[in-house]
Amino acid sequence: MKQFRLSSWLIFWFFVIFSSYGKAADSLATKYDLFSKYVEIGQYDSAYILGTELRSHPGIKEYSVWFYPKYTETLLKVIGDTTFEFTPKYIKSYFEEAKLKDPHNSQSYFFYEAFILDKYFKEGFAEVYPLYDAFMKLSGLTDEWILRRISDLSSLVAIKDTATILSLLDIYTELLEKYPNEEKWGDYIADLAGTPEGLLYLRRKLNILKPESSSNNWALASLLLEKEEYNEAMIYLARLVSENPDTVKYLKAMVFSAEKTNYDEKALEGYLRLIKLEPSVKEYYFNAAVLFEKKDNYAAAIKYFTKASEVAGGWGKAIFYSGLVYENSARSCGTLGFYDKCVYELAYEKYLNASGYDPEMPGLQERISQIEKYLPDTKDFEKNGYKPGDSVKINGSCYIWIEELLKVQ
Repeated sequence: MKQFRLSSWLIFWFFVIFSSYGKAADSLATKYDLFSKYVEIGQYDSAYILGTELRSHPGIKEYSVWFYPKYTETLLKVIGDTTFEFTPKYIKSYFEEAKLKDPHNSQSYFFYEAFILDKYFKEGFAEVYPLYDAFMKLSGLTDEWILRRISDLSSLVAIKDTATILSLLDIYTELLEKYPNEEKWGDYIADLAGTPEGLLYLRRKLNILKPESSSNNWALASLLLEKEEYNEAMIYLARLVSENPDTVKYLKAMVFSAEKTNYDEKALEGYLRLIKLEPSVKEYYFNAAVLFEKKDNYAAAIKYFTKASEVAGGWGKAIFYSGLVYENSARSCGTLGFYDKCVYELAYEKYLNASGYDPEMPGLQERISQIEKYLPDTKDFEKNGYKPGDSVKINGSCYIWIEELLKVQ
């Protein structure tokens, strides 16, 4: 009998407890649904009051992934309402709680915490920068509004921490490259570094931390070019061109540096790429031709000197230089036989053509007078079976590269 009574009491209390738990669960679900409805229809005051109550409910953790984003939305809507007394301490406490209980959305909580503390409480750089920075790192996003805000806040304080300085330098550099006419980014960088030597030091440090940063690599290369440290500049320029093969300013800088260091292969590679990107620039063809001649690729040199003149609509300098290729070839290869004289004739005709565009070109008249004595005469042509109007194909192992035909006058 006693055992029966004991069992009855246990069953009774089980139902009492279960019933209470069920009612509590039903109450939480009902309140959460009502809170969600308030948010949905824009009744944010009511949503905030009910949401604040729900925050302290032990069962709310089961709703964390839905509750905290909605409560954050509510907070953003009512933060400017003087009816509620918000403090920086409250904001920090809430977002710490949100990041802990809903880590999946933590990146957005870093941003909104920074935004609220920055806009509504005027918290300084030291408070909001780590939050904005955490958001960008977690999200992988580089938001321009955030970069500008961080920059403006940082300009108001003296920063000593090297890691922060490098991070700011990265931000300023990106904005300076994007907005070169906004002088403040350059001013911020100058203030951050103190001296040109200090800036070069910081840029090298930043390159170690972020070698993939095109903005910093370009700024670092530019500094090194100014200091005429061309070999080191080539390291960064080569990477920039490799990663951005169609960026003209990188190619031009690389070509300039390569020429200064006698890195002819890299310079030629750069000019050929520039020709594809900007085919109307005569200097690219001319400089490529000079480099081809240095490689003893005379056929390519003639081709690009000719193209330079064509692009320019007639260019005495390019024509003159093509004549020099012929003359130098004849001097180095020939014994003043018939075909050697014909090559001199090709050079002579180039010089006369160049004179028509620029008769005052330095060295031009001297070259004309120097080679006149090496030109073939009528007897030379007749002896080799040519008459006026014929075309002579230049023969000889030294001249196999010559494609141009000589017209007998």
